[in-house]
Amino acid sequence: MSLGDRLFSLRQKSGESLQDVADEVGVSKPHIWDLEKGRSKNPSFELVRKLAEHYGVTIDVLTGDVNEPDADDLQIERIHRGLDKLETRDREIVEEMIKKMKQSSPENS
Repeated sequence: MSLGDRLFSLRQKSGESLQDVADEVGVSKPHIWDLEKGRSKNPSFELVRKLAEHYGVTIDVLTGDVNEPDADDLQIERIHRGLDKLETRDREIVEEMIKKMKQSSPENS
């Protein structure tokens, strides 16, 4: 699997558009498209690093040295990155919400 194939797969699993990814890593939508299609074969290390960080994976995942995470793992990583950006009080509120959701879950009844 090529770098482009992995980028496409990660984007599909994350449910993001080309524009979403481009905006997050600071490049144009066509540049992301070219990367996914294999038309841009030598992206800068900085861009690869930003893409790995955006998807919550290591550079090894993008280069194919490590298996790519599944959609659930990507979702958890996105949530984790979102929590890191919250103030302490907001994280506490989210934690309380999770506790209440777990208590009301049919699995816990």
